[in-house]
Amino acid sequence: MSAQTERRIIGDDYNHATDGEYKKLRDMAHKEYERRKELSQKSQQAYKSGDGAGAKQLSEEAKKHGEKMDQYNRQAAEYVFRENNTDSAHDEIDLHGLYVEEAEEFLGQRIQAAMQRGDPVVKAIVGKGLHSAGGVAKIKPAVEKLCNQHRLRHHIDPKNSGVMIIELPNGPQQPGQVYQQPGPQQQPHYQQQQHQNNYQGQGNQYHQQQQQGQGKNDNLLVNILCFCINKFLK
Repeated sequence: MSAQTERRIIGDDYNHATDGEYKKLRDMAHKEYERRKELSQKSQQAYKSGDGAGAKQLSEEAKKHGEKMDQYNRQAAEYVFRENNTDSAHDEIDLHGLYVEEAEEFLGQRIQAAMQRGDPVVKAIVGKGLHSAGGVAKIKPAVEKLCNQHRLRHHIDPKNSGVMIIELPNGPQQPGQVYQQPGPQQQPHYQQQQHQNNYQGQGNQYHQQQQQGQGKNDNLLVNILCFCINKFLK
């Protein structure tokens, strides 16, 4: 882990909680949220009173404020991500200051890029929940859920509970840690052929295993890409 990352974790480096630009963008997004909520309620009231045209107009105005809210939140997310990750190592990603869906999107993109580079792991700085409401961590369980969803082995860094190490299937694996897609387990193919001494057959088997492993990685990349696209379109 880089020295820059260690400083961020213990709070000696950039802190989004005290960043004026970040707070301004989030505050603007919140104001748009409140305005959207207010107009949506008025739209429902107008509809119930029989004013369909007025309800539609109010609903359209609410939608515009919702779009502005998304724009400000997107600007805030990109800003805080850039500030947090400018000096990060290529296998690290700092998710501080991001909302859950934002963190999932950025992490999904980083995992996809890391797999294409052939990196063995991604180190996600998920924090300890110190800045979350009530001190309850939100990013960490969301990252765990994402990893479980895509069958990615992961564990908390024993040296720091604010860092989650995500193991990628194309990296070096420990015995018993090979990435697997969901599905029923089958007997190893080599057991079915242990009495066959045909060299060509063994070569074909090895080639098939390589193709299967590559196929699993390709499927994972596609799944993560679709996950990121869905997050972006929400």
